[in-house]
Amino acid sequence: MRDFSRHIPIIGEDGQRVLMNSTVGIVGAGALGSHMAVMLHRVGIGKIIVVDRDMVEPPDLPRTVYREEDIGKPKAVALAEIIGETVEPHVDDFNPSTLDILEGVDIVLDGTDNLLTRYVINDFCVREGIPWIYAGVLRTGGAVMPVIPGKTACFRCYLPAPPSTPPPTCTVAGIMSYVPSLAASIAVSLAVRVLLGEEVGGEIIYFDLSPVKFDAVEVPRRADCPCCVHGKYEFLSGGLRVEEMCDSTIQIVPPVRMRVDLAYMEERLRAAGHDVLRTEHYIRFREGDAIITIFATGRMLIKGAENTGVAKNLYARYMG
Repeated sequence: MRDFSRHIPIIGEDGQRVLMNSTVGIVGAGALGSHMAVMLHRVGIGKIIVVDRDMVEPPDLPRTVYREEDIGKPKAVALAEIIGETVEPHVDDFNPSTLDILEGVDIVLDGTDNLLTRYVINDFCVREGIPWIYAGVLRTGGAVMPVIPGKTACFRCYLPAPPSTPPPTCTVAGIMSYVPSLAASIAVSLAVRVLLGEEVGGEIIYFDLSPVKFDAVEVPRRADCPCCVHGKYEFLSGGLRVEEMCDSTIQIVPPVRMRVDLAYMEERLRAAGHDVLRTEHYIRFREGDAIITIFATGRMLIKGAENTGVAKNLYARYMG
């Protein structure tokens, strides 16, 4: 039985009761999401819905709550085993066809490393009037921002459209193992305040731990925001195009044309130990049994992936 007596002087018995009757959704169960789930459980949240299609791999262990015996298990399922019945696992993508997974939640936490999924979360939560907390980490720092529909800026006010140049990912740029837990702590603290009915502003919190630095910047609502002002939920009807070709190669095409800096990506991949072939138009390297080709437009070919889910994981890992 969980003992929350140390919370009572701060939030009172009624506040603890609110948390125990709350349902929180987490999209992504990697470095951020796994820490978020454990913290939400420890703070007393009654039900935690976890959505993640990925499996636990050895490089996950230093940054997450997973154990060696969890390697090869779906992350959502492993979290349910670690935390207990508080967690409802869903081994799936969060995309326009799976929105029903988070129906009825009180708040959503972003534990993903996929920019397009964040736009889906934003459109869904703004449309449904559900608060959500954006969180992202890279190298030695991160950013956290609450989105309270109708009150604060939404994610498209902050970043109106996916950038044509893919953002760096932890796989390419790296991540220190102590960073995700701090971002998760900030995100969970904001979520608890929202659930308890406290006023939460529209600031994005930036931090870096080398050296230690924190900044909070107000994000204004954009008068022309297509999502929270004009009610256009474009990311609930589109996304990555995934095609299986006749030779079993899987092709993934982003919804916007990108400009991939192939030289930079080659440099980062070589630094991570990959043997890379670069031409004027693409780079090619191996990840396990898969041969990955990334084109300058953001298109990716994956030969040797087990299925489309694995292919999408690889796309998110290298293209954000």
